[in-house]
Amino acid sequence: MEENLIYLPTLKQVKIINYSLYNKDLVFDFIEGINLIIGGNGVGKTTFINIIKYALIGLYKKDLIVRNYGGEKRFFRKTYDNCNTYFRTRMEADKIDESACVELKFLVKDTMFYVRRSLYNTKLEEAYYVENGETKSIDGEAIRQDYYSKFENADDEEKEKYLQYNYEKILAEKINVSDFNDVIFFVNQILLFNESRNTVLWKEEVQNRLFSNYLNNPKLEKKRKDLSFEAKYQDSISRHKQEEIKAINKVIREIEMRENKEIDNYDKVKLLSDIENCEKKINLIENGRKDLQRKISELYRDVALISKKINEKEKEKNKLEVSNRNNYWIGVNPKYSIFKRQYMRNHICPMCNSYIDTVRDDFVNKCFFCESNIDVDTSLVKKIDEVNNSLFEHLEKRRSLEQIIAKYEDEIKELDSEYRKAKVELFEKQNKLRALERGNDKNVSENESSYIAMLKRIEQLQEEKSSASKLSEKYRNECTEIIKDIENNMLEITRNISNLFSEFAEEFLRINCYLTLDYGESNKTKIFIPVIEGRARHDEEELSESQRFFVDYSFRMSIMSYFYQCPTFYICETPDSSLDISYEENAVETFMKFLEQPNILILTSNLNNSTFIRKIFEKSKKINLLNLLKYGKISNVQESNTALIKLSKEIEVLANG
Repeated sequence: MEENLIYLPTLKQVKIINYSLYNKDLVFDFIEGINLIIGGNGVGKTTFINIIKYALIGLYKKDLIVRNYGGEKRFFRKTYDNCNTYFRTRMEADKIDESACVELKFLVKDTMFYVRRSLYNTKLEEAYYVENGETKSIDGEAIRQDYYSKFENADDEEKEKYLQYNYEKILAEKINVSDFNDVIFFVNQILLFNESRNTVLWKEEVQNRLFSNYLNNPKLEKKRKDLSFEAKYQDSISRHKQEEIKAINKVIREIEMRENKEIDNYDKVKLLSDIENCEKKINLIENGRKDLQRKISELYRDVALISKKINEKEKEKNKLEVSNRNNYWIGVNPKYSIFKRQYMRNHICPMCNSYIDTVRDDFVNKCFFCESNIDVDTSLVKKIDEVNNSLFEHLEKRRSLEQIIAKYEDEIKELDSEYRKAKVELFEKQNKLRALERGNDKNVSENESSYIAMLKRIEQLQEEKSSASKLSEKYRNECTEIIKDIENNMLEITRNISNLFSEFAEEFLRINCYLTLDYGESNKTKIFIPVIEGRARHDEEELSESQRFFVDYSFRMSIMSYFYQCPTFYICETPDSSLDISYEENAVETFMKFLEQPNILILTSNLNNSTFIRKIFEKSKKINLLNLLKYGKISNVQESNTALIKLSKEIEVLANG
């Protein structure tokens, strides 16, 4: 695999056939430029976007996740509700056609793919590709997606008989990712901003995936992914054990309440001393547990204080590193780092784009082009070292406290085990007392034996739960260590992506913007955090709605630009819906920046009085228009609205311009 080279798809054409949501078949050719989809509410804009996505990857909301079913590890992909009838429910009731389908043509590097999927159900009906002028059929049985999902945990050999598996495997290979789940991730999380308005810049899960899977060594990601799956699987086991414990405890409490009432009716003379000793032992255990819990609470407070100091030191370190970077790059071309990456990493000349067989790798504080020295402020480097040393001390102190907490928690688990054994002993003594008082030779009745069996089962479940929790924590820690290793390699990558982000975000906000690496909410791993006008925005709520959306667009487009090998697509639904008039031109400029490289930008827009669409036509001459008012079902309100129809015609005139 060519490391880190990802060839994202280039959409070419979509055909929607015999689908009665639209009044006629729809054929749309995508252009490298702006592809504008307009229409009123309810005419099928979002459905059109979802059909494109469905044709490409299937009806998946999320890629592979892991769960525990009856003690067995199971993998599955998250689909939409009513998956098999998702598109059928939007057909006209009297025009439900089993032949309704979508055909998609798209390019991956030099390979052209053709796909046909049913819109009546979720069946991938046909797929083939053309490579070096040769048409290659993708073989396999065509089955519905919901049926295929049953084979998610089957061996590859068993899945190879299905068309969907073979299509996904070949497409992942051509895109140059480890498997089709990566394709699902990119389409859902990076290439599409839909009307749910979910941002990804502030999601640790998304960023950790980007860091470990795509921005660094893919082998590390495979190891991280395996560990992550194992951690989630063990978590699932632990939760199942806890649910079983809760159910048994509920039954035990009912028995104890009933038995306590019965005991009151008997003379507790015999064995009273033994029973009293058991009760004292239980009280001692309870008091010991409370004391340990108090110590743990105090230690957690100490850990919280140290964590606060660690965060402060991290922020101080980040500020110094930013100052150091700013000082380092004074007088240097703003795109120097991008040029250097092209030269050092991709072996491409930044001046003429020619391929270079051999490059020098000893340019640290020297210009790669003229070999002049680039000055570095050593005093700042010294301060960074001092902060790092202080940070290390705090981290070691926190680690030491966490080890003590873990020791106390193990002692609590031992006390809990002793407590359950003491409860069993107490119950047996009480049962023996009752048996003697009744003159019955049997020590325990059938119900009493069941009670003891349940207590022993809880003991077993607690051990299994504890084992699963420890394994989960172990895998998570190993996973975190991998991500930390990745972080150490992120400085240059952060600089490159930050430069790209700045170009997009500053077009919209018109103030200084860049990305820095800082800890997210979990405080375990570092992620990209946007810095807007010198202030780090750790939470999306620190920005207005339109600001957060366009900052998120900027992040996505910077990721696409970083991986750019060939034209790809970005779909943004109704970007003008959150804009006030003062930012509309800036928004257009942001999208035009994305199109400086050949790319396909798909925008949807409701017909309203916004100047956004007009400004798009002013700035770009490469616009392909799809007016869904001509295809979709128009309501009586829309049909009688002359302003809506007039605006639709005005936009068509601009498009034909």
